[in-house]
Amino acid sequence: MTRKQRMLAAIRRESIDRVPHATYNIHPYLPTIHSEDSSYDEILIQIRMTSGVAVKTSGMMSGYALSRPSDALSESNSVKDSSGVTTTTTVHTPKGQLTSEARFPNNQPSYTMKHLVESDEDIIKYMSIPYETPTVDLDGINRVYNAVGDAGVVFVGFEDPMYSVASLMDFEDFCIKCITDIDKLIEMVEWACERSLENVRSLCKACQGLNVVIHTSGPEVCTPPMVSPAIFPLLVTPFLTRIIDVVHQHNLLAAIHCHGHVREVFPEMLKTGADLLEPIEPPDQGNITLEELMEQANGNICLMGHIQDQELYFDVPGHFDRWVSHVADVVHGRTGYIMSPSCTPFEHPCTDVYRRNYLEWLRAADRLL
Repeated sequence: MTRKQRMLAAIRRESIDRVPHATYNIHPYLPTIHSEDSSYDEILIQIRMTSGVAVKTSGMMSGYALSRPSDALSESNSVKDSSGVTTTTTVHTPKGQLTSEARFPNNQPSYTMKHLVESDEDIIKYMSIPYETPTVDLDGINRVYNAVGDAGVVFVGFEDPMYSVASLMDFEDFCIKCITDIDKLIEMVEWACERSLENVRSLCKACQGLNVVIHTSGPEVCTPPMVSPAIFPLLVTPFLTRIIDVVHQHNLLAAIHCHGHVREVFPEMLKTGADLLEPIEPPDQGNITLEELMEQANGNICLMGHIQDQELYFDVPGHFDRWVSHVADVVHGRTGYIMSPSCTPFEHPCTDVYRRNYLEWLRAADRLL
């Protein structure tokens, strides 16, 4: 089997010749931030020799209200001072204006000072924005797909209805609203779901004939400890189930991306019919073991991950040899699992420790799985 065939077979829970392993958003097949950083050269050479790759790309860049981006809908004004830039954005809706403010400090991460939606009146305004189906960037998808070839699997993203709503608000306000006014949130997610469904239909039609995985990262913001697990079946499960049904109707595979604690919501994720959950994190970053997940999955979903990214930055020699050996024992003779780190490498340049650990993982996975 090719690396791509092996990964797809695992996602479909079909027979495999060996357990696959794949890197997470680092690969040598296109110019990337990693390929342009010589500190990653040895890792990229090893990936080309022995590893599959999981590569994520955007297929549809929607604008406000999950609609086709429109220059006429919004305008921005930026003011620069000695410590950075403040940008104010005004969105013109049929029911009135909405504004947001973002701060871009010099040499520091940006942050939002005022979110677009801060009241029920703002929700009404936002939901009045007309809908027009965004276009699919099929050329962009094909560029990544053809470059990766048989070396791995391409993941094409879409906007989850719940996350598209939550991201409009201050996250603390969203969490409070989950307790104090869940009905208003459900109403808004239902509205967003109709638009997300139409977007996914267009995305899936464009991807016909490609062995891609349609994925969303939205559900992870609706998990403990951020919100009660009781919220997931209200704001995620029924809507994501409808979307995944559409993906399957187009003979494509569907994935959920979710870091952190999944123990409490894993049964709900199974209900959605998703084919893959990634990047399952071992305790303590996660809160459920691979043994438990494999048992609960029972062949109904593929699991990808369980190599903790944070440990690549500091752990001692031999750790990943031992950990890969442990995971290999758990998944021996089974399908429905892909070994992968839990995050994209983000350090530039990468340290000697990171390079040593990443290579140790790659070589152990090739030798022991």
